[in-house]
Amino acid sequence: MQNKLTPDQFISQLYRESSQVSLKDFPNWALDLLQQVIGFDGAIWGTGHVTTLKFHTQTTVDVSPDIFKTLKEYSNINPIFDKLLTKSGKPIDMADVINDEDFYQSQVYLKCFKPFGIERILSSIHIEDRSGIFTLLTLYRYDREHGFSEEEKETQSRLLYHLLSAASYRQFLALSETNESALENNNCAICDNKGIYHAVNPTFLNMLDTHLSIKQGQVFPLKITAGDNEFSYESLHFIQQQHGDLYKLTVRAKTQLDDLTQREKEVVFGICQGNTFKQIAKELSLSPSTVSNHLYRIYLKLGIHSRNQLIALANNDNSIKR
Repeated sequence: MQNKLTPDQFISQLYRESSQVSLKDFPNWALDLLQQVIGFDGAIWGTGHVTTLKFHTQTTVDVSPDIFKTLKEYSNINPIFDKLLTKSGKPIDMADVINDEDFYQSQVYLKCFKPFGIERILSSIHIEDRSGIFTLLTLYRYDREHGFSEEEKETQSRLLYHLLSAASYRQFLALSETNESALENNNCAICDNKGIYHAVNPTFLNMLDTHLSIKQGQVFPLKITAGDNEFSYESLHFIQQQHGDLYKLTVRAKTQLDDLTQREKEVVFGICQGNTFKQIAKELSLSPSTVSNHLYRIYLKLGIHSRNQLIALANNDNSIKR
């Protein structure tokens, strides 16, 4: 197969067009691009977490999806597996791990690869030490005489970084309301209800490292409850949005207004809009006296004494929707 794209063209097209591809189709689309740089016959792309060693996602191109199950079944006799774990981010050629004569007579070839027609294997795994997220990318060729060159190995190593970056960006983009908000908000993580990260931005982990007294390890350290909600812990404030089985978490520094109840925040919003007690009361289905009582308690909590002080405080705060 003749290459249609240079590595630089691949990188440019990957970032330029990724936002136009659905999250579901992204892995296949990206591998199709990669196939135009490195001519392979089949490929797998899987992501998971080191705490479970299970794949969160499994993508195959021109090879049966059963390959994932078979690889796991024979991982204990697969000589490339240990090499991958000790050389995260580096492409490993099976031919560099075991000589051809021994490999093509081995049980791992006969039981794991030969049934799928696989003759040549170039594999790489990337493990994010802080989050525990791993990504496995393996390219296959079905012609024994067509091995992977040193140039192709170097190319895979270079392009893996960009594949991971683009995939993470696409995942966050899909869970954001607009493209602009995805680009502006870097303090995000995506995890399941056990706190296991599926994607995470380094700035999110930096915030937790800097401001939380509890050790976070490789999972989100606080309990996640079903649904959308907001909560504060120590000096941080979290916004949680549920998307199916996953949760998008956004973190920022806690502010004074985060100590207000949701109803009190709604009253503050009305005040910032320039509404009267009657207008706020009608909007919230309350009596004007109840709105007045809420405002009194807001002043006490914030240590202020006037509407002007409240509006000035809210204008410098991101926790009140305006």
